[in-house]
Amino acid sequence: MKILQTLVFTCLIAVFFETETYGISQIIPGPDTIRTNTLISSSCIINGNLVLINGSTLNVDLSNAASDTFVVRGNIVLMGNAVLWVHAASVSADAQFIVSNPVTNQRSITTLDSSRVQLENIEFRTQEGNLTGASCFYMNYNARNKSILYVDNCFLNNQTAWLLCNLKNSSTLIEYVSKNVPCETYLQDSAEAAYHGAATSAGLWLDFQTNGQTLNLPSNQAVPYSWKIGRGQGGITTPWYLEIDTANPGIGVQIFPTAKLTVNGTGLPATGELKVALNYSNNTDTVRNLSVGLQNTILNNGPGGGVTLNNVNLGPIAWQVYALIDENLTIKNCTVNEIGIGGPSTVTVDSSVLQLALLAAVGQDGSSLTVNNSQIWNQFITAANKSRLTLNNCSVTGSHFYTSDTASRIVVNGGCFFSNPSGCTESNMVNSSTGIPNCNPFIPAGYPQNLTPATVTFSGVSSSCPTGIEQVINTAWQIKVYPNPGSGKFTIQMEDGQLKNYSEVSQNPILEIYNTMGERIFSEMAVASSTNEVDLSPQPSGIYFLRIDFVNGSAVSKIFLQK
Repeated sequence: MKILQTLVFTCLIAVFFETETYGISQIIPGPDTIRTNTLISSSCIINGNLVLINGSTLNVDLSNAASDTFVVRGNIVLMGNAVLWVHAASVSADAQFIVSNPVTNQRSITTLDSSRVQLENIEFRTQEGNLTGASCFYMNYNARNKSILYVDNCFLNNQTAWLLCNLKNSSTLIEYVSKNVPCETYLQDSAEAAYHGAATSAGLWLDFQTNGQTLNLPSNQAVPYSWKIGRGQGGITTPWYLEIDTANPGIGVQIFPTAKLTVNGTGLPATGELKVALNYSNNTDTVRNLSVGLQNTILNNGPGGGVTLNNVNLGPIAWQVYALIDENLTIKNCTVNEIGIGGPSTVTVDSSVLQLALLAAVGQDGSSLTVNNSQIWNQFITAANKSRLTLNNCSVTGSHFYTSDTASRIVVNGGCFFSNPSGCTESNMVNSSTGIPNCNPFIPAGYPQNLTPATVTFSGVSSSCPTGIEQVINTAWQIKVYPNPGSGKFTIQMEDGQLKNYSEVSQNPILEIYNTMGERIFSEMAVASSTNEVDLSPQPSGIYFLRIDFVNGSAVSKIFLQK
């Protein structure tokens, strides 16, 4: 079977056959694969998949003109010791390597055998054209066997693209002075990763599948650090190996059901942040009360497994939870960055906050994910491989609904949609003290979008949140609700001077609370001081909306969670 049906070059190509050299400067249909050493020396578009085999080298030299681009509108596969080399003389040349990756037809890069991808002085992107207001699209890079990814002085704007690198087998990643290429790397099996240079930053996930490991986080977390762990280094006896040389990767750890891991920190926020991915399999489990900034806590994770965090500060986007095979998992009262089903499993989420990453039922043949009475800020809400995802009475902000096959279904019952505000950036997307999102920088301003109308069903959903509820992002107000999540009594605190600035002494602002059905359950005049107490003990668990109206017409609202 042919891997590639049509390959079209729209560029200048020189093909080297032993001692013969010739050039082509027209649009031609290409073969299914590149089998020989080939030079591209100007902007180029490949309309289709790009496959390199048999030790061939594709040399893409973008040094000759400013803003040259190399675009692949398909998947990239390297095998048989092939090499893809994309480079420019300097990063100031604005050269771009673009793998066009529409959300309805996701692309990937795969390297096999001892093949190699080498990127130097370029910007990597997953979308063509003007990216103003563009959504952030995920794309996978799969490194297998003994293949190598080498990155030197490159960058990726992860507000419009997210490149996930899975290092498996004995593959290798080497980075020098680069940012977010790839955005996140999963270090597994006997793979190796090396990060060099203070400007090098990316997310890095360390895979733990064996018992009795102890991970000591770097002691100096405010500046670039050097670190060697794995294969006996640093007391870590995993097959993989990591070397960091004065670089700034954000560290995450993956905990599998058979693993038992102790993480020792310094009490300071981790570089980037420490993230924890909990993987569940072949069990009936319940996860409760994963809150932002959790410290000194033991989490049971399958029989004989778990993670202990000693003096570790988690960042505001900290928890990822995955159900693997034959899992019956319940998640309650948690703040979770990502939930995914990788095998046939059933997951139920109640009264939680799901923020800024994937909410995905993608396991084979009938996985089910149900989310009840929760707040959702995910980038993609997606179902694939005959799976079903159901949202009941949730508030949804800045998301894409997407199914990758006609046998999968997404059903949304009740709840409401918030409009994602403009002016949202990575620096203001999350309230660092509560962990609750303010906005989603990976999605353009506006309401959630349905990208696959044939397989996404909406019933009783409000196109805006309950009457009188507005999501206003304005840091000048500094309204706080705590504890959040809480149970029963809540404190509503306004910064000193707010009442004077936004109301008149004789007319205090009106404080109201609504449930997800739009029913007003609490209303009173705010007292003249900056702190107000509210008792919601009679109310059930779920999401509630606080609204404060000032007499000058200004209003502010907050979301909080009753456990």
